[in-house]
Amino acid sequence: MTIQLIERQKQLEKLKNEEFDCLIIGGGATGTGSALEANKRGLKVALVERFDFASGTSSRSTKLLHGGVRYLEQAFKRLDVEQFNLVRDALSERKNVIHIAPHLAKPLPLIIPLYQFWQIPYFFTGLLMYDLLSGKQSLGRSRLLSIKDTLELFPSLNTEGMIASVMYYDGQFDDARLNVEVAMKAIEQGCAIANYLEVIEIIKENDKCRGAVVKDSLSGETFPIKAEVVVNATGPYSDSIRHLDQAEAEKILKVSSGVHIVVDKAYAPGDGALLIPKTDDGRVIFIVPWRQFTLIGTTDEEAQVNDNPQPTEEEIEYLMAYANRYLTETINRQDVLSAWSGLRPLVSPNHSANSTAKISRDHTILKSKSGLITITGGKWTTFRKMAADTINQVIKQLSSPSGFSGHSSELIPVAGGENYDFDQLDQKLALTIEDEAIRHHLINYYGSRAIAINTIIEEYGIERLAPQYPFITAEVAYVCRYEMAQKSEDILSRRFRLTFLDSAVSKQVTEKVNTIIEKEKATINQEKITVNS
Repeated sequence: MTIQLIERQKQLEKLKNEEFDCLIIGGGATGTGSALEANKRGLKVALVERFDFASGTSSRSTKLLHGGVRYLEQAFKRLDVEQFNLVRDALSERKNVIHIAPHLAKPLPLIIPLYQFWQIPYFFTGLLMYDLLSGKQSLGRSRLLSIKDTLELFPSLNTEGMIASVMYYDGQFDDARLNVEVAMKAIEQGCAIANYLEVIEIIKENDKCRGAVVKDSLSGETFPIKAEVVVNATGPYSDSIRHLDQAEAEKILKVSSGVHIVVDKAYAPGDGALLIPKTDDGRVIFIVPWRQFTLIGTTDEEAQVNDNPQPTEEEIEYLMAYANRYLTETINRQDVLSAWSGLRPLVSPNHSANSTAKISRDHTILKSKSGLITITGGKWTTFRKMAADTINQVIKQLSSPSGFSGHSSELIPVAGGENYDFDQLDQKLALTIEDEAIRHHLINYYGSRAIAINTIIEEYGIERLAPQYPFITAEVAYVCRYEMAQKSEDILSRRFRLTFLDSAVSKQVTEKVNTIIEKEKATINQEKITVNS
């Protein structure tokens, strides 16, 4: 497999010197998904991200591809068609995401413990409806489990007072890595995309949006990007971009925060996850095995937009306390390896909802007087549907819309999802990498592109960044060359996920990562000097 070297400087040159059908602001799931969708339909696409890809909401989810069991419950209780449509769309998309990123996504059995007999028909009937709605896209059938069968999937569950459980399927994935790999695929398909470009002005011609002026936060340079249509896909920052377009624009978001904590794998050692459907204050909490660790989340609190939201000790204690009600082993504060907070952009035009838990998670597309298209709300599972709906609106605004194709059901594999076969990859990597843990790690993170790291191993060897984890030095060079990583934070937080898994070890290896980044940048600069001379 030939993999394209992705140089940020070349992307900048394209953004500066070419004109585009569509400029997308925002490099999260919605933005990068929209770029790939627009390219598939024949549009010439530019995308800019203020920080790094998936640096905000798109890296801070519960890592579940889910239809939304509680949304389906709300749909029936309130006869809410919007919630019903959200669940239907999400259920149809779970399997699609697994198909395009088989190394990053998989089906996951989830268990709901039951303590009263009336809960058996209530939850089981609801989950049968969940299965029915998924149709041919089903990931597996729901079942009623005995306590013995429950413990086979989730051995650490405290079964005191339990009478049974219900098990259903959703999907699990690595959000930030999927986001990065969607962006890299879009670049390979011809899109002009760069991170660390902040929009500081919307370009107007005859009162219509025709691009944006951006500032490169790495160099300080500013330059314009010309495009016929501009899309605002900035999640929690949507109102800020709308105000750049029109200072009097009404705020449409009510932002909530979701906090997660990570603890040792021993707290969820089985193959299943646990869903606590309703806490005392009406929230939903998941206890999920993820990347050889246990992920617990999430809270749902009203919040303010912040570049780097942090969880409070109260929120961390809340999650620990609830998890401890259901686990046989007690989680103490020192057992928390990492904790993070993510912002959810919830659309609340009338601000009438008094709880962020009650606001719809479905996406909303708005068009301003000047033609700025804003896409916000929604969820990771439906990012392809959100992208398709967004590009439908983009094409309507083009001066020659008939020249572009409509949405198709074609599933484009992300970078690493092409020709993926775990066993074949393992056999090939075994020729140069004896350590099975490292081989499996590379395959589960990079898919079919793990083979490319072999050539870099010839330069860097097979040295672990930290002895207890399978991340190796050659990976740092790989993500610099092929995934546009610019800073140690880009690598440790979003390419490796180590900051989200074990923040203390992430800090310990930062200096080593920075040394490799500087070496890679020096090599690029030397090549430029050679070419110029």
